Amino acid sequence: MNAGAYGMEMKDVVVSSRCMDENGQIKEVSLDEHHFAYRKSAFTNNSLILLETTMKLKYSKKEKVKQKMEEYQKARRQNQPLDLPNAGSTFKRNGEIPTAKLIEQAGLKGYRIGGAEVSTKHAGFIVNHENATANDVLALTKYIQKKVKELFNQEIELEIIVMGEEKGE
Repeated sequence: MNAGAYGMEMKDVVVSSRCMDENGQIKEVSLDEHHFAYRKSAFTNNSLILLETTMKLKYSKKEKVKQKMEEYQKARRQNQPLDLPNAGSTFKRNGEIPTAKLIEQAGLKGYRIGGAEVSTKHAGFIVNHENATANDVLALTKYIQKKVKELFNQEIELEIIVMGEEKGE
């Protein structure tokens, strides 16, 4: 996907990639062929396997890089639930109002299904509070989507990628 944070995305640094198709053929993919979009790329919904990526980074002095890394880490510690296992940001951004804000306004911070919980620190994260199963997490995401739709008439989309089959469906 086109992962990003703090105003930068993979599209800003990728030059090219090598991938393998379902027949085992290796091919080179240029930047344009990545088809980067918000949290999407040419690799999002197909059977290509990404093998390696060449990136072009900007030169900066070691001290400046270290300072930036410390700033970002501090911001993450303050704003994200790093003390509990989680899969990162659960939902994509959604229009004018941040999705986490909608979830918070719906009163869902701390809401649990099984061991999965909407983080009390950042409503955009689902944390594994007590041995959550994948089905706990999926049930919670569906509940969140339903409540946000009911209360605000807003569709919210998962940022996490669900693979495999769900039990009980």
